[in-house]
Amino acid sequence: MNYNILSLDGGGSWSILQLLTLKEKYGDIAGHDILKKFDMVIANSGGSIVLAALAENWTLSQALGLFDSPEIRQQIFSVNSFWERFFPIDYFRLFISFGPKYSTAKKAQAFAELFPNINRRQMRELPDFIGNPELKLIVCAYDALNKRAKFFRSYGDSERFESVRLTEAIHASSNAPVQYFDFPAHFKDNSRKINYELWDGAVAGFNNPVTAGVIEAFKAGVDLGTVKVVSLGTGNKLMSAADKKTYCELNYRTQRYKSQKWNLLSLNTQRRYFCNNMINQANSILDDPPDWANYVTYMFLQTGGTEDLQQRFIRLSPLIYQTKNSEPAVKELVRQLYALDMDLTDRADMDLIKQCFTEWAAGNILNQPISYHLDKDDCVQHVRGDKYFADALAKW
Repeated sequence: MNYNILSLDGGGSWSILQLLTLKEKYGDIAGHDILKKFDMVIANSGGSIVLAALAENWTLSQALGLFDSPEIRQQIFSVNSFWERFFPIDYFRLFISFGPKYSTAKKAQAFAELFPNINRRQMRELPDFIGNPELKLIVCAYDALNKRAKFFRSYGDSERFESVRLTEAIHASSNAPVQYFDFPAHFKDNSRKINYELWDGAVAGFNNPVTAGVIEAFKAGVDLGTVKVVSLGTGNKLMSAADKKTYCELNYRTQRYKSQKWNLLSLNTQRRYFCNNMINQANSILDDPPDWANYVTYMFLQTGGTEDLQQRFIRLSPLIYQTKNSEPAVKELVRQLYALDMDLTDRADMDLIKQCFTEWAAGNILNQPISYHLDKDDCVQHVRGDKYFADALAKW
C-alpha cells in the first residue's frame, strides 16, 4: 500500500493553479474528501492557503473563490496607505516600487474570518475533524528570531506539541518579506509559552516543500519504497530573452557609468540596475530552491527502489517559457505571464493565470521537469519528469 503525500508550493495568487489541477483530477468535491486520500499534506505560503480551504471543507469551486473574488484577494493583500507604511518605505514607494506594501496584521484578520472552523481548532485537532485521524499536516515558515526553518505540525510528542491554529500557521507561511508584507507574523504557542516572529517558508528554502515532506515520512519510519508524492507547483518562470537582454545591458551600463559622478543622465540607469538586482535577489527564493527540491527528492526516493519511481513522484507545474514551436497566441500569453508578480489582485491578471492553466492542460505550455538542461538555443531539454500535464495527471 502506498504512503501518499501531497505537497503544495508557495506562489501567492498563482496557487489557483493547484486548485484547478485538483478539480481536473477529482471534480468539484469537498476538501475533506481530498484530504482523506492522503497520509500527509505539506504546504508553503499560497499552497498553505489552499490547504486551509481544504481543511475548512470547502468544495473546490468554493476554494477557487479565494482567488476569483477581488474582495477576498484584496482582503488578504491589503495595501498600506502612506500613513500605515514605515520610514523609509513610506517615501520610497512614492518614487520607486520597492519595499513592502501589504499589511501583515490585516492578513491575519482575513484568515481568521475566512476560515472560522479551523480557526476554532488547534492543528492537532484537525485530522479528527477532517475524518482522517492518521493524517499528518505540515506548514512551513521561517523563524526570524532564530534564523532557521520552522515547521508547524499536527502531530508530535507531548513535549514538542505546539498549541497553534492552522490559520496562524498559514499566516506565517504566507508572510513574504521585502516586497510584500510589512512585519513578521506574530503569535504565541500557548502550551510552550513561546512567542514567534515569522516569515514565509520560502526564506528557509521551502517554497517547494516536497523534500521536507519525504524526510518527515522517513523520520516516521515509512518505507521509502511505498512513498508516492504528488507535488503541485504554481508556475516556474525561466527568464525571458527580453529580461536577459535588459539585465545584461543595465549591468554593462552601470559598470561603465559608475565613476562618472557628474553624469546625471546615467543616474536613472544605475537606479534601475540597483532596484532590479534587489528585486531579483528577493525573488530568488522562489527560483532555484524549488528546482533543487524536485531533484533531491527524486534522488532520495531512489533509495526505496527505482523500478516504479516515475509513477511514485509526480510533479505538476507549468513551465513559463516560450518554445520555438509555440503558437503566436501562446507566445503572447507567456509574454504577459512573465510580467506578473505573485500578489495578483486584478481580475484581468487572474484571467491570465486561468488561461495559463488551460494552455498547460492542453499541452501548449510544457510541464516543469524534475531535471533538465538548456541547449545552445536556450531550449529546455527534459531529463526527468513528465513533459506534458496530461502525462503527469495520468500517473496520479
